Amino acid sequence: MKQVNAQNLASIFLYIAVIFHLLDMSGWTSTKLAQPIQLAILALMLISIFILRKKKRKKRRARRPAPEVAVMLEQAEEGEPGK
Repeated sequence: MKQVNAQNLASIFLYIAVIFHLLDMSGWTSTKLAQPIQLAILALMLISIFILRKKKRKKRRARRPAPEVAVMLEQAEEGEPGK
């Protein structure tokens, strides 16, 4: 069986949500089913958003400069010539 990737799964859920929305708006369903259909539409859309959400990249911390660089910076700030 072929494996379904995330974009295909999300598009399937969105198509189902659109079909439910069209059924709800057409008036073919009873009024008792209006709220459950709307909740199903909302759930399918939220699931699609979570499927398509990309992972956030971790922020990289700046590397700490080598001790020699810190000494050179201190000397430059003090105005001393390099030794």
